[in-house]
This record gives sequence, structure tokens and C-alpha cells, in this order.
Amino acid sequence: MALSDRTPTTADTNLFVPKLYCQRVIDAAKSELVAWDAISSEWRNDLVKGNILYIPKTNTVTASEVVVGTKGAALNPMNTTGVTLTINQWFQAPVDIDYMTLKQTQVDAEEIATTEAAYAIKVKMDSTVCALFSSLGGYSTSAYGTDGQTLTDDILLYLKETLDEANVPMVTADRSLICDPSALVDILKIDKLVAADYVKIGAVENGIIGNSVYGCVVRVTNNLTAASTGSYGVMLHKKAIASAAQIDTAWVKEYEDLHQRRYHSEALWGVVEAQDTFGIPFFTRKA
Repeated sequence: MALSDRTPTTADTNLFVPKLYCQRVIDAAKSELVAWDAISSEWRNDLVKGNILYIPKTNTVTASEVVVGTKGAALNPMNTTGVTLTINQWFQAPVDIDYMTLKQTQVDAEEIATTEAAYAIKVKMDSTVCALFSSLGGYSTSAYGTDGQTLTDDILLYLKETLDEANVPMVTADRSLICDPSALVDILKIDKLVAADYVKIGAVENGIIGNSVYGCVVRVTNNLTAASTGSYGVMLHKKAIASAAQIDTAWVKEYEDLHQRRYHSEALWGVVEAQDTFGIPFFTRKA
């Protein structure tokens, strides 16, 4: 049904009825970015200069029985190849806005520019971590289970058991289950997980659902690397992947000769698998 004509009919065309522009803005939908926060960046302070950080690794040794009159064989706790962390990811997100627009717009253009530029960088950093999930636990661009599977109690118990048997530290705050919304829905159907005696799921903050009976923090994101039907989730300890950022900054610069202001976010970082057995990837139900 068409809107009725006005009386007089010229009220609209001759500008007697104003057209208004809202000061509020509908924000673009954004993924929760959880992967970077779930891994360890403790090596950042060691990377003072250069583009490569060498991280030594130790190994366990086995005690031998004492034999009187015999010198015991020397043991070597430094017989494991170290990790090479290369800083090789450099991305920027510049947003330019001209002075006329900044002066005339009714919205906070500066807030929009800085927020979106920062988010673009965070997505890139988070994605490089997610891309390593499918190579953990002895896998090579694969994961435990079947692509498109429903995440079940048995699968989650297998992931936990595998980490436990690999002597991965059992500190809940240092372990994470990183999944997507489809896997989270599957988890919420597991009675023992959502029972009040096991876990309290409240408001989701920064993608963190809460602690679980499986001895890890549950984190949900839409930024996982896609497989075919599903995506690659993971249960890991924070030291499974090493990360370091040399540049992680934002700045504003005036280009008077171009009559523009630039809002710029930029990062230079690297990520690498540090402990293969400290993480087990799994397939989620949907990509």
C-alpha cells in the first residue's frame, strides 16, 4: 500500500518536511578474537632487535641405577632442537577521511576509523594463530575426528586425555578449548558440562564462555580456519604456540596538502608451533 499524498502536495518537495540523519551508527558485525590471547607471548621481551628469535627447548632424562665402582653415563637435557620464531607478518589498516567530511558529519568519524582499523589488524593476528591449529598434535592440515562432526563428550574427553598423557600442565587457566558457534551449541547439549555443579555459563566476555569440567577455558570465535564442512578447532595449552609482536601500534597523521587525516593501525609479528604435543585439533560441525 502506497503512502498517502500530502496536503498541500508541495510540503515535501519544497523542503517543509526535514530529512534527518541519525547520529548513532550500526556497527559492522565482528568475530570474537580469542586465539592470540589463548597462546603465550612471553618471548616478546626477548626480541629486542632482529627478525628471528631462537627459543631453546629442554627434554627429560632417565635416571639409572647406581653401580658401585662405575661412573654413571652422562645425561643430556639439551638434546632437543629449538624453536625458530620468525617475525614475518607485517600488516597495516589505514583509513583516510577528508577535512570537509570530518567537519560536516554528524557521527563520530574518528571513533569509527580507529575502531575498524584496529579490528582489521587484530583479525590478521588472530588468523595466523588459528592457521596453526591443524598442524598440532602430529596432524598435518587435519584434525581428530570427521569433518563436520558433532562435538561430543567422548571427543572432548579424548582431547583432554591426550593432553594429560603427554604431560601437558593441568592448569585450567593455561588450557583453552577454542571452538566456533556450532561446536559451542554441541557442548551446550552435554548435560554434565552445563550442570550447575560443573560450570556456570554467564555473559560471554571477549569470546570467553567460562571454565569447563574438561580442565580448560572455553573460548568461542567465528575466526577459525575453515576445513571443508567444518572448521579446525583445538584444545591446547598456551605454550603450544609461541608469538611475538615487534610493532603493534596506532597513529593519526595530518596530510594538510591532501586535506585529509589518516587513522592508521599497524602490526609486525610472528607465530610458530612451539610444542606439538601441547595441542590437539578437532573438526567442528560447521564452517
